[in-house]
Amino acid sequence: MKYTKLLIQNFRGIQTLEITDFKQLNLLVGRNNCGKTSVLEALFLISGMANPQLPVAINFFRDFGLAKDEAFDCLFYNLDFNRLPRIEAIVQGATEKKRTLTIAPIYANYLSSDNQKLKNHDLAPLSDQTFNVTTSPLQVVAGIQQDFSEDQQIGHAEAHLQEGQFVLPENYKEPLRCAFLSTKTAMSQLEQRLSQLLVQKNLTPIILVLKEIEPALSDIRLGANGMIYVDIGLDKLLPLNLMGDGIRRVLAILSAVFDLKNGILLLDEIENGFHYSSLTTLWKALALAAQEFNVQIFATTHSYECVEAFATLEQPAICLYRIDRKANKHQAFASTAKMLRVGIENEFEVR
Repeated sequence: MKYTKLLIQNFRGIQTLEITDFKQLNLLVGRNNCGKTSVLEALFLISGMANPQLPVAINFFRDFGLAKDEAFDCLFYNLDFNRLPRIEAIVQGATEKKRTLTIAPIYANYLSSDNQKLKNHDLAPLSDQTFNVTTSPLQVVAGIQQDFSEDQQIGHAEAHLQEGQFVLPENYKEPLRCAFLSTKTAMSQLEQRLSQLLVQKNLTPIILVLKEIEPALSDIRLGANGMIYVDIGLDKLLPLNLMGDGIRRVLAILSAVFDLKNGILLLDEIENGFHYSSLTTLWKALALAAQEFNVQIFATTHSYECVEAFATLEQPAICLYRIDRKANKHQAFASTAKMLRVGIENEFEVR
């Protein structure tokens, strides 16, 4: 399944943004704080729209832990709980389907005179019968709810941080497979994915790609306690952690692609850990792997060298989207590989 269209409203710093005609490989560029990562997060949320833990996860990816329900305001445009985030997407599989996700706060009413409880957040809802003319209820955010739909199927989920409770919908199984790899999370599932590839004897294509970066590398092994070793022709196997960050990161990315057959892979700041000379090899490897395993890839970058490497791809199913933000209005401008090459040759700013 692949996304062909995305509409974001009132999410993070994006009031409205629509992107259409997604390809198999999609690269998002733009100035700092233009919303590139927010687009990936919106795709992540709509891909797991029934999972109330994802709004917490995307903040963890940014090193921002949510401890209180009021902190969910970071998902809302201008931190305003009255501006409900809404994400719509068109998914193309055997048939075309429309997905929608709306996030809204959940309020609980408390007596305004109960200031100490409000201060300590040790709150217990009071019934309407307790209110009188001298005390009025205060609305306190007690969580968020996710209302979602895919064609005729609808569902509801909730997250309550202070209660430590997540309410999942009944009788709904998510058909989409999606993974979000950031600098923080890229290595988190490498051991598990690598183990599956070893069992399925699918490691050879990854080794061939890694040899483009490290020609001496001939094998990858799993050791005790999840330690990953590589054979580079020495007397002993070398722990992967002693190799450069580029080798480790490309292994994490490629193993995710192989693991996400028919799914979606989101890569934030894809250039991190790579020398510019390795970026062309990385993109070629991703293009081949994405095509072989039918994985749609969305990536962000600040690197001009990364854009240049992306532009060398000959596959027609690629596109670069420059996200612009002017006067709080967001737009996405699409460029094909051919348009990118022309722009680079003429020294246009394509980021």
